[in-house]
Amino acid sequence: MSVSFNTACHDTAARHSTAFPVTALRPVNQPATSAASLPEHLARLRDLGTVQRFSRNEPIFHEGDAARHILQIVSGTVRLCRHMPDGRRHVAEFVLAGDLCGVFGGATQSFTAEAVTDVIVIAYPRAQFDRMSESDPAFRAKVLSHLSTHLLSVQMHSFVLGCQNARERLASFILHLAERTGASRTGRVELAMGRQDIADHLGLTIETICRAITALKKERVLDVPNTHQIVLRNVDALSDLAGAASLN
Repeated sequence: MSVSFNTACHDTAARHSTAFPVTALRPVNQPATSAASLPEHLARLRDLGTVQRFSRNEPIFHEGDAARHILQIVSGTVRLCRHMPDGRRHVAEFVLAGDLCGVFGGATQSFTAEAVTDVIVIAYPRAQFDRMSESDPAFRAKVLSHLSTHLLSVQMHSFVLGCQNARERLASFILHLAERTGASRTGRVELAMGRQDIADHLGLTIETICRAITALKKERVLDVPNTHQIVLRNVDALSDLAGAASLN
């Protein structure tokens, strides 16, 4: 089975590339098993990987670029978006540290990837990735599992956009981000993205996002110490507001 991530590096990436002498996540002579994580499988390609660094708001690749690499986010946050000719923008997804960036299948990028913060990625050659997916059933199973998880996330986001009002969308977004970052345990959600990014992700205006945050703050559902942090004060109320869109 030939499976690929639709994540080519834009020409910009060549200016930031360095060899990647990463230490293996497991002993080199230990065979990959079905219990190994996807990053552990990818560690077998470490000698072929390169580190690429991008500054805040710098493009990583553009929609329509050829897909030649798989990108694994080491640090920072990436937004996958599309821009309309009239200036409108849709942010389809935020890719976080530890995630694999890109779309499976196809020869070209479906979205533009931009660094929300300073970002470090590992770029793996797509051809090598395809060979490993064809020859290693355990690796292929991990890829399919990753695809299933991503599909569920896309379906949930479609529900959020299609059925929820502004406050419900914001509640769903905060809870989902808390789950992804482990903040559901600490109650403190770090926001790498700005209010405009969140608005473009949820199909709302920045004014609507600000009003929704203010309303939830007044209702003592959350606190906002600063623009890049949210403290969850009443998770039950937030979950009730998010309803069926919560991934808990």
